[in-house]
Amino acid sequence: MRDICIRKARKSDLLAIQRLLSTYFLDMEGLAPEDFVLAEIDGKITGCAALIKSEFHGNNFLEIHSIAVHPNFRGKGVGTRLVKYLLTTTGGSCCDLYVRTTAPIFFEKLNFKKVENSEKLSLWKDCENCEHFEKCTQHAMKYSCK
Repeated sequence: MRDICIRKARKSDLLAIQRLLSTYFLDMEGLAPEDFVLAEIDGKITGCAALIKSEFHGNNFLEIHSIAVHPNFRGKGVGTRLVKYLLTTTGGSCCDLYVRTTAPIFFEKLNFKKVENSEKLSLWKDCENCEHFEKCTQHAMKYSCK
């Protein structure tokens, strides 16, 4: 496997990020290209992910948001490299890091633990009013560096 380079995204990467996210019907609402880190192989963008600060009901937390890997590069370590990079950029502070995902097994391999659906209600406003909450296919997961 060729080397995977992880770098901060720039404004000029906007179209590439949008294309990659659209593969999985994800959007970047409220996010700027500079909120993302990118994975590149031989100069080609193969993955992206954002680490954002979120707040709801007085809870401040970090969230991995809009993570996507090009279908031709899945299973080749791109997603793992992105998540590990984000774990090292939490500012040295020991905090909980959350993600909502339809791929819980991937995150379990990186030591994330599933959290109860009820915890989603205290973290994300869009879960609080979602008509599909009881049948949600997104798993909430938490990484604790403690």
